[in-house]
Formats: sequence, C-alpha cells, structure tokens
Amino acid sequence: MKKENLRKINWWKWAFITLAAVIVIAIAAFFHAASAPVPQTTTGQAAYAKTDNSVQIDLTRQQLNALSANYLAQFLRQSKIKYRFIVGPKYATIIGKTKFLGANIQFSLNLIPQHLANGNVLLKAAGLNVGRLNVPVGFVMGFIAKQYKLPNWVTVNAKKHTILLDLNKYSRHKQLHYSMEKIDMANGRFQMKLSIPNNTKEIPNVP
Repeated sequence: MKKENLRKINWWKWAFITLAAVIVIAIAAFFHAASAPVPQTTTGQAAYAKTDNSVQIDLTRQQLNALSANYLAQFLRQSKIKYRFIVGPKYATIIGKTKFLGANIQFSLNLIPQHLANGNVLLKAAGLNVGRLNVPVGFVMGFIAKQYKLPNWVTVNAKKHTILLDLNKYSRHKQLHYSMEKIDMANGRFQMKLSIPNNTKEIPNVP
C-alpha cells in the first residue's frame, strides 16, 4: 500500500511540474511575440510631386470617423480579430481586444496625430487603458503589430510608440493621390488634398 501511495504522489508531482513548465513557456512565447521588433520607418514614402490637378477636401470629425469605420469594415471582413479607429476631440484612439493569460481584455490606445511635411500622418501614443492591468504601451503596440491585420501602408513602431499612416504608399498604385494637409483636433477639422498625377498620354485632336 505504501508503494502504491508513493507512486500516486510522485505521479501528481510530475504532472504539476509539467503543467507549470508549459504555462511558463507559453507566457514567455507570448511576451516574445508581442515585443519582437518589426520593420520600422519614420516618415514613410516621399511626397508625390505637386500638380495643378488637385482638389482640397475639408472633413469634419464625424465624416472622418465614418470613412474609417467603412474602410475597416471592408478591410477586416475576413479577419477574426476586429478593432476600431476613432478620432475624438483630443486623441485618435484604437479600440480592440487581446487575450492575456486566458482572459479577454479590451484596450484603448490613445494617440496624438501629427501632420508630416510629405502628407503622411504620424500617431504618437499618449496613453493606454486596459482596465486594472498595468501593461506597458510598447508591449500592446508590439502585440498589435504582430497579431492584428493592418493595412500595408500602416507601420507600428513599438519602440518609439508611434504608428505611421503612409498615405503616399496607399496612393502609389491608385488613380488619385491622397495627402493630409491640416489636422485641427480641437475644432474637429481635417484638410486633405486629392491629386491626379500628370502621367496621362496626350490625347490627339479629333477632327
């Protein structure tokens, strides 16, 4: 009887040690994936040459949010992971969910938009809300870069806590070129420029 009890105790002991080891390895892999470096860029593609074939568009905050919601609805249609991008009176905010130690956690990442000279937009992290958890901003941004489906013209720099919206790259193979001209968060006004490139062949005269 003593030998049988000893075997039972040893079996549970090793099962517990194995389970603990698996949990530690899983947590380490999770942190490594979220904090691993990703390709970085600061300002993105060079600005397109200015042409006379341009039109200025003034957008309100509501209109910009409607465009964002429509774009993400189409872009994330086949993705299991959903997130939102909302422009408020002070911040642009990414709202999403992540899984941490088996629990579903909703986070809100606040960003300050900055208009760049080449027409792109740089978002700088200003704060993070993840309930009662104290999670570093860089960790969450690394997780977004690795686990979220992002457009190829959006680059996350977890180390510098920035997200680049490269409108020049977005416009590269399109008939219209998009560039941001002005960002007025306080008044909810945003100015964009749409340009038609001068690459069309001359049309011959029709008799």
